Amino acid sequence: MRVWKRIRQKINQKSRFDNEPQRSVVLLRCIYLTLLVYYIIFFLLMGAVSAASGKPFRISWLALISTFWTILLFWLTYHQRIRRNLILYVILELVWLTGFVYIFGWGCGAQQIMFVLLVLVYFSFYDALPQKAAFTVGLFLFRFALFYYTLNHDPYSALEGNLALILQVWSSMSFFTLMGVICGFYSSNIETADKTLILYNEQLQKMASADPLTGIWNRRSMLTFLHRQLEQNPDRSFSVGMGDIDLFKHVNDHYGHDCGDAVLKWLTERLQGRLQGVGQICRWGGEEFLVYFSDKNGDEAKGFLLDFILELSRTPFQWNGREISITMTFGVEEYDFHSGLDALIKKADEKLYIGKEGGRNQVVF
Repeated sequence: MRVWKRIRQKINQKSRFDNEPQRSVVLLRCIYLTLLVYYIIFFLLMGAVSAASGKPFRISWLALISTFWTILLFWLTYHQRIRRNLILYVILELVWLTGFVYIFGWGCGAQQIMFVLLVLVYFSFYDALPQKAAFTVGLFLFRFALFYYTLNHDPYSALEGNLALILQVWSSMSFFTLMGVICGFYSSNIETADKTLILYNEQLQKMASADPLTGIWNRRSMLTFLHRQLEQNPDRSFSVGMGDIDLFKHVNDHYGHDCGDAVLKWLTERLQGRLQGVGQICRWGGEEFLVYFSDKNGDEAKGFLLDFILELSRTPFQWNGREISITMTFGVEEYDFHSGLDALIKKADEKLYIGKEGGRNQVVF
């Protein structure tokens, strides 16, 4: 486990250059490790076949040279910029492909590496599309030239029977592994970006719909909710209550705005707790709150708010060892099934101010 942990740390080590795409650097290192396994096993496989058949296979030495070249490229990921390293990797693979086709011919499957190069260049190089298109054309011409060469020249050491099949299978497995590594990295990148975007949008929506201090709905969210309720349930009865904290300016002036903020949070928690399953609450603005009562007439809504006012009188707010008496005044209006939402809220607001002028700490309906 310690060895594996150290390997992971080494693979994930950041480049010493600024503004390098870290995930692309890690991907390139994983590709090099995959290639190392491929070249080493290929070298051993060709060595065993050469010893058994008595035929020298130059490709085994090419595999050995490619192994050392890959180790060098892996080391360079810590000391060179990724763009230069990617170019060297493309050169390595094209040299390997040329030697492979020259020795074994077209039928042994090495040309599949071109698709790996194409995918890697398109997703790892931050070049304009015309440059990537030019690379695609160049890669096609290179592939066509190799194919044309094999049509007119016999391979240096043609393989037959099971040996050719083994080589084809091994090459295909290796290149599919490389494609899997590349696609896995970039698909996880896309998924991560999508999740991040979704979470960011959710946060933006929450910020746009919620009051930043109390966490409850703001005026915009409550109005959206009420309009939707009227559209979906035009025959459903409900009531609204407009509430205001009495003498809130005195609390801010005498105890400070921190105390005022704490009072707003405290009232929100108490009222929201009582409203569960009954209705919704929003901070209308400043020290004003709008309460929505589902399936309640005006008398029922008034009774609910009177109980809440009574609760406040029994449980004063605690602030730095002091007890502060907090009261509220509410105006209640019942939906009459023909008035608009603005008119309904305006009537509740008017009754609120009647309560203020009548001595505060009461509910007017």
